[in-house]
Amino acid sequence: MALVFNKTPKLPEGGNFIKLGNAFLIVGTLTFTGSYAAGGDVFTAGRGPEDIMKQIGAGRILAVLSDMRGHTPEWNDTTKKLLFYTGAGVELTAAAYPAALGASPVPVVILAR
Repeated sequence: MALVFNKTPKLPEGGNFIKLGNAFLIVGTLTFTGSYAAGGDVFTAGRGPEDIMKQIGAGRILAVLSDMRGHTPEWNDTTKKLLFYTGAGVELTAAAYPAALGASPVPVVILAR
């Protein structure tokens, strides 16, 4: 199953992003269900950060910033997939998401320009 990005409307401006010069910080949570696919996972159609970026005029994701409960995310701009690495720097294997990620939505900030 694909990742689901839920934007948060709790920012002081009442929106789901912060504009910083020519960049944007998109704030929300990621929900993990199903299994991770080796080589990265995709976002559910219509529920990804790129859908929000189109609305605010951003062109591409530069980085995904989050602790991810002991896992490190990495955005692959070529494949449009989000990869996850363990604390040892090894990509997750194709299997069910670790319990730490699937327990509840994970806060995330996405840097876009």
